[in-house]
Order: sequence, then structure tokens, then C-alpha cells
Amino acid sequence: MSTLRRRFAVPAAWTIALVVGVIIPFVVSDFDLLDLTRVLTLAMAVAGLNLLLGHSGQLSVGHGAIFGLGGYAAIIPVATHGWPWWAGVLVAGALCLVFGLLLGLVALKMGGANLGLLTIAVAAIFPLLLIRLEPITGGTFGIYLAGSPIEAPAWTGLTTAQFGFLVSLVVLALTVLVLRNLVTGRLGRALSAVRTSPLLAAANGVDVNRTKLIAFAVSSVAAGIGGAFYALVIAIAVPDSYLVTFSITLLAASVVGGSRTWAGAIVGAAIVVYLPTLAEGIVGAQAAGNWSQLVYAAGLIITLAIARSGLVGGFTTLVRRATRTAGHIPAVTNPH
Repeated sequence: MSTLRRRFAVPAAWTIALVVGVIIPFVVSDFDLLDLTRVLTLAMAVAGLNLLLGHSGQLSVGHGAIFGLGGYAAIIPVATHGWPWWAGVLVAGALCLVFGLLLGLVALKMGGANLGLLTIAVAAIFPLLLIRLEPITGGTFGIYLAGSPIEAPAWTGLTTAQFGFLVSLVVLALTVLVLRNLVTGRLGRALSAVRTSPLLAAANGVDVNRTKLIAFAVSSVAAGIGGAFYALVIAIAVPDSYLVTFSITLLAASVVGGSRTWAGAIVGAAIVVYLPTLAEGIVGAQAAGNWSQLVYAAGLIITLAIARSGLVGGFTTLVRRATRTAGHIPAVTNPH
């Protein structure tokens, strides 16, 4: 496939995906839309991880906690003060930006590869803090809403599930667009240099610490907004939803889906949502959780061993090779 054709193929594919996404709420039930909306919200967090892991070479095992922070930051003012849902999302994005900056600064002060260790600690402590801060967070029982506050205006004629899906779809599209523009611009070149070799990047005038901090902060905002929509869509936020295993699951989704592709974020998020349901149908509800974790681990190992670019990256590579091979097949001439 020529460079020109590839240049137009990617936007065309995303346009088709967006059109299909707009049609989906009108052809599936509201029950199924809930799971599909969860995929979109989780994809925002995984896309943020892709920026961090795939484009800057940093490892975070705490994005589940940041996702949860966004969820609580959005649902608390809505539940206790009657704020509109969009105000809760803005608060979540701002709080996660500040948290990402502070956490990134601490990691840089610690030096080395301590971001991964620091985020593991954050992921472990976060559910405990939620339980301890019971007057604010509801403790073990969390915070419940009577229904999703993301309600459709009467003039749209949409159900709450349809409106929630479409809003999440638009926000995911904007998230991917912003992240894509970041990695294709000047910051993207700096991120690529840092991922390849921090020492070489610094020698070429790249502010390595500043670049890493920006990547982590932006990634945190994406995860926080995703968490905000997740909590508001399912109308609940509980500490058990944001355990360390959830952070590891998000990391596995990034790697398995493809940490250097934005489509990989959607594929990874779909695996997170639908794998437990599939496991429940095979081994039963009681063992489904353990089997899901086992499959995540196995998928992670297999992906790293066979398709290091993830499912989407591996598929794209196969398509390019097949197209290139087809283009080099000589034409058969008629001897007569």
C-alpha cells in the first residue's frame, strides 16, 4: 500500500467507525448499550495509558486508581450537591490533572524507573483511603445514584442509555483526536526520542523530565475523564471497583490491544468488559473472576512473545505485508 493511500486509509477507517458508532444506539437494546458505553469509557483510560506506555516508554500500574479518582470526583458533587453531570466531569478532569502533575513530580524526584513502583503503591492505597474517608466517599458501600444523571434533553427523543452512549462516543473521539495530535506534533517527536533513549534525547536538547511529566499528566486526565463517565453511566462508585487488579487489567488491555495504536485502546477495553461475561458462560459466575485474571495474564505473555505491537498492531502489520505481497505479484500474460 502506497504512503498516500495509507495516509487517507486511516482517517477513512476512523470516519466509518464513528458513523457505525452513531448508528449502534438505534439498533441495539438499552441493556446492551450499557456494556458498550462501558467499553467507550474504559477506552479513554486505555488510550491515556497508550500515550504513556506506547509513546513515552513510561510504566504506570496505578491508572485504575486515577480512573477511580475521576469517578468519585464526578459522582460526589452530583450525588451530594445536585451538580449537573458535565460539571462533575470537569471537576474530575481538573483534579486528575493536578494529581497527575504531583505524582509525576514525585516520581521524577525519586529518579530512575520509580514511576511504576510509585503507581503500584497508589493503586494499593487508593481503595483503603476510599474506605477511611467514609463521610465523603460512602466508605465500603460507596456512592449510588438512582439512575444515570446523563439524561437526554426532551427534544432529542433519546433514551438515557442512547444519550449516554453518544456523549461517551463523542468524548472518546475527542480524546483520541487530542492524543493523536499530540504524538504527531513537536511533543510527539520529543516523546519518541525519550522512549528510544532518554540520554540521547537530552543530548539533542529535549527536556526529558518535562516531556515525561506532560505525558503522565495528559494520560491522567484521559483516565480521570474516562472514570468520571464510567461512574456516572453505571450510577455507582465503590472501592472494590478500583483494586490493584483493576490497574493491572488496564495495563494488560493497553499491551494486548496495542499500546501504540488508538484503535488498540478500544479493543483492549472491549476485552476488559466482555471477557468476564464470556468466562462466566464457560466456567460459571463463581470462578469467572479468577479465570478472567488468568486469561489477562496469559494474553499479556502471549502478546509480548508473539505480537509485541498488540492485536491491532499485529493485524495491521499482516494487512500491510499481504497488500505489499499482492502488489508484487507479476501479471499473467496471455501467450496467444
